[in-house]
This record gives sequence, C-alpha cells and structure tokens, in this order.
Amino acid sequence: MLCLSGCHLPPDNTAPARKYGAASEVAVTRHAQYQLWEQGTYSAALPSRQPGGSLQAHSGRVSFDWEGDALELLSELARLRGQQFSYSGVRLPLPVSLHVRDMTFADALRLTEAQTAWRAVLSQSAGRLHLSYMPTEKK
Repeated sequence: MLCLSGCHLPPDNTAPARKYGAASEVAVTRHAQYQLWEQGTYSAALPSRQPGGSLQAHSGRVSFDWEGDALELLSELARLRGQQFSYSGVRLPLPVSLHVRDMTFADALRLTEAQTAWRAVLSQSAGRLHLSYMPTEKK
C-alpha cells in the first residue's frame, strides 16, 4: 500500500491585476522610456563607433541593437562609414533584427544582407552603399 501525504497550498495569485490589459503595460513602459530619455540616460540604439576609433575601413568595429527597417539601418551605417547611401525600386518593408557587439562593419553588413536577401540586394562601390529592391510579382 502506498500512501502519499503533503500539504497543498492554493495557487499564488500575486500577479498584479491589469485593468487595461497589455496596452497599459506598453504605456507604462513607454512612459518610463520617455522619462529616461529626458534625463539623458536612454536613447535609441543607433549604430555607433567603438570609443576612440573611427570607421575608416570595413574592419572598423560597431555595436548596436536594431529592430526595424533595414533601409534606415543601412543609411545610418553608410553615414558612419562616410559613404553615400541610395536605394532603387519600390520601397517595401524590410524588417531586420540585429544585436551586434564589437563586430566589424563588413560583418554587420553581411548579417543585414542575410536578413534582407529575400527582398533586396545590397551592393557596394567606392564610397557608395546601394540597396536595390527586387521587383514585386504581378498576379
């Protein structure tokens, strides 16, 4: 005969009640971000050069977190590198999610290209970074 015994506690319902659901959590988070931004402790994580270095070559190192459109990211990366940026074709959303830490400029471009190759082609020439959107299929 097997006998199990123990104490049973009711479930802990200490989670705060959300009066307005997920939307209120977003509003609270955004409010906190605005307060930090006003204090100068929070900023959008745009690509930046490593301290003390300049981005004179493709081997220059960058660090950034980016979740958004690739066109904006590539424009900023080109600016940091001192290149002109252009694009051609019908501009369509190119969502990318990158978390780069102390990576070379060339590797950061490769990662970006890996996430955008399904809809656009990235090319480089002397002093220029160009994004060509692929033509959309007509049905």
